[in-house]
Amino acid sequence: MAFKVYFLKTFPSEAQVSELFKLFSRLAWDIEFVKFENRDAKDYLGVAEDIVLISPEFTEVSIFFNGGYLNIYLPISTDGWAKVEEFIERRLKVCKTYPDTVEENIPAERVFINEKEAVFVEPKGELPSFYTCKGKNLEEVVGSLLREKKLTIATAESCTGGMLAATLVNVPGSSEYFKGSVVAYSNEVKEKLLGVKRESLERYGAVSAQTATEMALGVKNLLNTDIAISTTGIAGPGGGSSEKPVGLTYFAIAYGDKVKTFKRVFPYSRNQNRLSATYYILFELYRLLKGEV
Repeated sequence: MAFKVYFLKTFPSEAQVSELFKLFSRLAWDIEFVKFENRDAKDYLGVAEDIVLISPEFTEVSIFFNGGYLNIYLPISTDGWAKVEEFIERRLKVCKTYPDTVEENIPAERVFINEKEAVFVEPKGELPSFYTCKGKNLEEVVGSLLREKKLTIATAESCTGGMLAATLVNVPGSSEYFKGSVVAYSNEVKEKLLGVKRESLERYGAVSAQTATEMALGVKNLLNTDIAISTTGIAGPGGGSSEKPVGLTYFAIAYGDKVKTFKRVFPYSRNQNRLSATYYILFELYRLLKGEV
């Protein structure tokens, strides 16, 4: 995530610029550039970019999630930068999520998923109810469930390029349940290592439910695990078509003698699509382990 930073109608002190860069460093964000503009804040509001606006027109910190992009508005006279960081981290539990409609047979309006909590929102009156990880990373909660049930898992990844495996092994002790991963970016690897049929690739394409299914079954057999997850999609920014747009992603979870497939279209930047895909399928695994699907 790289931000464009604009100071509007103001020239900050060296200390303020230093604190801003320290803040972004702590949040592990990159800054694409910093510009000083003699323009009104309204000229930039709601733009489809990751931006930070710093202006005397703002009286409080505001964060907006705009079609996959993050817009952060900061007042120039911010006193406590530590409080700003805390506020941003807290709000990002919402901002890093993405909304998606769910199947009709599930009694819910929206699903929100991110790396800090898995939230399933149900329309019960005016106040929603939630399934959450209570602030723990989703991979920690999934890992605890796998360990508790004495299950092993492997991944077969195309569009996520190993991000799903890396997320699972973020957890100390993950070697108890995680056996390995195959990053099958090319069709050749899908065929040779995972046993995906060439006729499936030719008929349905690499980005399809059929290919996701064969990838999951292939890595499950290859590494002899109880569960296997696969991802295959078009992360972007190119490679899409009218039939298969950028962001289209298919997933499969193979467990026991069953395979469940999923399809989502993520409307974000390349790496945000990959991140969303990673945590989306982790959340579906979480629901499966909890006996919800």
